Amino acid sequence: MLNGDRSPFEEGRPEPDGSNQAAEDGRLGIEEAWEDVLRQQELVRKRAETKRQKAEDQETLWREFMETERREIKRRQDGQLARHLGAPLPGELPAQLRQLAEHDQTQAKRGLVALMSGGNTVYKPLEDLQPEDMPARIAANRLRITWLKERRDEWLGRGETSA
Repeated sequence: MLNGDRSPFEEGRPEPDGSNQAAEDGRLGIEEAWEDVLRQQELVRKRAETKRQKAEDQETLWREFMETERREIKRRQDGQLARHLGAPLPGELPAQLRQLAEHDQTQAKRGLVALMSGGNTVYKPLEDLQPEDMPARIAANRLRITWLKERRDEWLGRGETSA
């Protein structure tokens, strides 16, 4: 092995200066391969950690959502809508408002919450809600709040339009 030639047995062995003949001909040397394996393992670990964190965050979000819904249904059972409706507006019958409030209170006592999807409202027991129901539940709640605010604005005289 003259002039720095290496035998086939020495070909994969690193050079004293850290270079590797195998790396020169397009193949990874042992050090590079090991570093690549370690990088891949770190990526797998980071992905698993990200997935675990996302699942944990989703669980926390779901738990908080359900706690909020349970508090809200308790308020509805206690007659929240009747308090928000207040006095009848011109053209409204007090009996209609009372019936609306009683209906909401009865649904709440049964544990039912509204879900809004595609312009349709359906009712589902609170304890049967699934995480995929969240958008429909949020939409129904947003519609209720908007309606109550618009009604309040009408009551305050802000809903009138200029001619």
